[in-house]
Amino acid sequence: MSQGPDRAQARPPAQKDGAAKSAGPAEGLVRLIALERQARRCESRQELAFTMVNWTHRLIPYYQALFFRRGGGDNGASPVLEAVSAVATVDGNTPFALWARDFCRSLLQRYPEVKLQQIDPGRLDKATVAGWQQWWPAQVLLCPLRGRNQALLGLLLLAREEPFLPQELSLLEVLSDAYGHALAAFQSEARRGLPALSTKKRRTVGLTVAATLLALLLLVRIPESVLAPAEIVPRDPLIVSSPVRGQIRDIDVQPYQMVRRGQLLFHLDDTEMVNQLALAQKNLQVVQAEYLRAEQKAFSDPLSKADLEVLRVQAEEKALIVDYTRQELERQKISAAQDGMALFSDRNDWIGRPVAIGEKVMTLADPARAEIRIMMPVDDAIALEPGAAVRLFLRTDPLNPVAATISRTSFKAEEQPGGGLSFVLKATFDGPEQERRIGLQGTAKVYGGRVSLFYYIFRKPLSVIRREVGL
Repeated sequence: MSQGPDRAQARPPAQKDGAAKSAGPAEGLVRLIALERQARRCESRQELAFTMVNWTHRLIPYYQALFFRRGGGDNGASPVLEAVSAVATVDGNTPFALWARDFCRSLLQRYPEVKLQQIDPGRLDKATVAGWQQWWPAQVLLCPLRGRNQALLGLLLLAREEPFLPQELSLLEVLSDAYGHALAAFQSEARRGLPALSTKKRRTVGLTVAATLLALLLLVRIPESVLAPAEIVPRDPLIVSSPVRGQIRDIDVQPYQMVRRGQLLFHLDDTEMVNQLALAQKNLQVVQAEYLRAEQKAFSDPLSKADLEVLRVQAEEKALIVDYTRQELERQKISAAQDGMALFSDRNDWIGRPVAIGEKVMTLADPARAEIRIMMPVDDAIALEPGAAVRLFLRTDPLNPVAATISRTSFKAEEQPGGGLSFVLKATFDGPEQERRIGLQGTAKVYGGRVSLFYYIFRKPLSVIRREVGL
């Protein structure tokens, strides 16, 4: 509704209902009883407010009705406009709503007794009277709504051009009591049991209680915990490395394949060693032939016996070279030293790749002997001791965590492949030894000692402050 200089244009639309005039005594009692019954049947405060501003017109004719709920502020002097007749939804930011709120506040200040009565413009200030003349008719009736112990719960204002009659005031006095009783039914039990306090006192009490509860809550000790990425790894695996320098020609097993002791795992390119063996064997044959010829010549030439010893030593040397070369050729084939699962990356990543002496190629692990490798970031590090509890949430089965226990902790942070420093923790599975798939990843929740809730919440912020500020 818009505000303008013309009062007829500035007023809200008048209440229109079938009751155009006051009802007679008998009919008025009937309507009064019907309104009381309807008010007691309301299921919410909003429904009751709608009934008060709209259905009261069936008993007493009026131009417009407003319902104000007692709000905050000292002595309840901040009323809240909750319902306006012939209006479905109240917008508290409209010019009329703002003026009505100020008007009601002025009534509470000028009429501290707050009883059923017609408002006398002479008791109001000039600004309030000017707004009254702009927005409302000449007659305004104040109807207080009280609950138990005569506590003021709200105000019902009725406005019209004609003065209110004594019989109308009698009916409204009874109806106001019924409205107040119905309104009190929707007050919370907590509010009913508390003494009337000012807004400042209620705020002070509320803040005190909240601060006390918060302080007590922060002193509660809870288990400290941290989340860290984890992976199931083999326990005490056998590292298979290259015994010699060379180039991998072929991988004879598949990743995660179970192998037996003595089974061929991979072999290096032996072309050079084969050639060296052939050459050594040829040299051996030559020396052996020379030794045989010198031995036959010694029967006719005694002087040639001196060469036999030299040729014999050379033949032994060449034989040793052949044996060494043959052993080196056998070393080009690497076999499994024990039963286990072959753990390595894709075969195509290794074929044709040069390797150095001692370079790791794969790992042999027992699937039944597995443990958890936990990478705890430095920023999330907490005090841990061997025996701390762990719950592993695997990505393949996050709803069924696996219980474990910390067995080893690193004293120094290590740089991880993905970047960042982390402490490496090892944990063993609780319960009987059972086969678990090596290589599964997930998130481990590691439990430390019991700390206060305050420390648990502010541990990381305090750590950042100490690191950045130096406190």
